[in-house]
Amino acid sequence: MVSINSVAAVAALGIGASASAGIVTVSQTFYNASFAARTFEYVQLMPTAGSSSGTNWVMNGSVSATLSDLNGNGGFFSSAGLPVYRATIDDVTVASLWTEPFNFALTGPYLSESVTPASFSNIPVPLGSNPEGVLGIVLRFTLSAGDAVTISGTFETIPAPGVASLLVIAAGSGFGRRRRS
Repeated sequence: MVSINSVAAVAALGIGASASAGIVTVSQTFYNASFAARTFEYVQLMPTAGSSSGTNWVMNGSVSATLSDLNGNGGFFSSAGLPVYRATIDDVTVASLWTEPFNFALTGPYLSESVTPASFSNIPVPLGSNPEGVLGIVLRFTLSAGDAVTISGTFETIPAPGVASLLVIAAGSGFGRRRRS
């Protein structure tokens, strides 16, 4: 049984005609109903509008999780050969969090604990990547038998703050001028 509560959204950044931003979010609970540890892979995608080069765009992302022991024998949540969280643009990984080897374990029965969150911010979008392409979050991890983990994550691309300021200044410099005869 898997409980789904996922949201993906695209937001427009109101600083110029062609400037925009994209964001993809995920909040998902995974339950391992088997009698053995199981590897999960989940992909959340959000197509965005536009076509830009990666110059002067930045990326932000975060991930958090809560592990719950549902059968009284402790539990674990770990990476499965790849980082637990991967941010992608057009199916190419551009950033990752909770990299290999990542392990989080519960030491007592029927506990529920939060994993230390991880994030990145203001990382330049790699050259050649389209910051307005299909943004994605890929989750891949191993979960102990009979237990659950809830993972929340975000990934966004936005024009770099310096570029946004220049666009506003350039647009504003033409206002308030009058022609004199």
